[in-house]
Amino acid sequence: MKNRSAIDWALRCYPAWWRERYADEVRLVSNDLTAEGRSTATVTVNLLGGAVRARTRAPGMPKSYGLWSTRTRVSIAAATLPWMVVAPVVLIAMGNQTLRSHAGPVTSSGISFLPTDLQVVTKHLPWVPAPPLAPAARLVLYAAAAVMLLFLVTFVVLISGWSGLTSAIRHSSSPDRRRLRLLAWVPVLSLLTDIALVFAQNAVRYPDYRMVGGSVAGNARFVAPHLVPYGAHPAEARALAVIVPTVAGVGWLVSIVCVAVAARRADVAPSDLRFGRSVATIVASLFALMMVAYATWGVGLIVQARQAADGNFTTVGFSHPALWLPTVLLLAVGVSVSGMSAWAARSSWKVISLTYVH
Repeated sequence: MKNRSAIDWALRCYPAWWRERYADEVRLVSNDLTAEGRSTATVTVNLLGGAVRARTRAPGMPKSYGLWSTRTRVSIAAATLPWMVVAPVVLIAMGNQTLRSHAGPVTSSGISFLPTDLQVVTKHLPWVPAPPLAPAARLVLYAAAAVMLLFLVTFVVLISGWSGLTSAIRHSSSPDRRRLRLLAWVPVLSLLTDIALVFAQNAVRYPDYRMVGGSVAGNARFVAPHLVPYGAHPAEARALAVIVPTVAGVGWLVSIVCVAVAARRADVAPSDLRFGRSVATIVASLFALMMVAYATWGVGLIVQARQAADGNFTTVGFSHPALWLPTVLLLAVGVSVSGMSAWAARSSWKVISLTYVH
């Protein structure tokens, strides 16, 4: 029973068309192999490898437009969903950017990845100039800016793709096309909600500063102007620290289910599949670039820490640098799934274009 259950579990990983044609025969052969002494784990791993090949390459799949159309749609969804899962995690793992020196927090003018006029923030004015940026700090800043830029560009591409999917559903003959359109837009609404909550969290977590003090009339002594923090809301920050990951996690799970349902049930035209294939390819490519930028960011932080230990520099800090390595590993998995799925979408579309598009 244990052998059969492991083999049956592996066979359920194959596409439905494959199971209909080959499952019974492969089950008999697999059971015979285990009865002859072959390791169940080895047979199961081989079957799982075959399931991956069947889903990515579809060898032997019948030349049915419905099957190839479904495969293309599912591949497009599988190429875009990993970005939805991992990209927000990357931003959370990076956290907020700060500048620090041995003398305390540092402020600057200019945009975040090109800081100028560095000054140490103290209670009294005028502020003193801060040490120069560590040599690796600019690499960190440019890599962080690249991650954010790639996030925004990919988000715009996905908005375009989801808009194309909803338009295709609207023009399809599916009887439940209105419900499918709403399902297709759930990821966008979920991600926008997450972004709004993150901005709200940052607004209540960190204080602003105002200057108070100065000379006083009469015989009173002169009081140097100094900065007083204000505007932080610790209670709201603690509440949002629970709400943000909860909403993000629930939205992630709901989005995966909704996109999977919409992708499988939507009956769209070949021209819409071609557009979706292009979106999947672009998203997978941008996703890979994001992984490179994030990996560079982490390496830059490591090099910067070594440089700061040898000299007097201003360094760039982020909220969660310890999450870099597990996040890189998560990115590698997501990028691999996205890339393989984009390749499957392209190969499926090629079959459709050669067979059904005239």
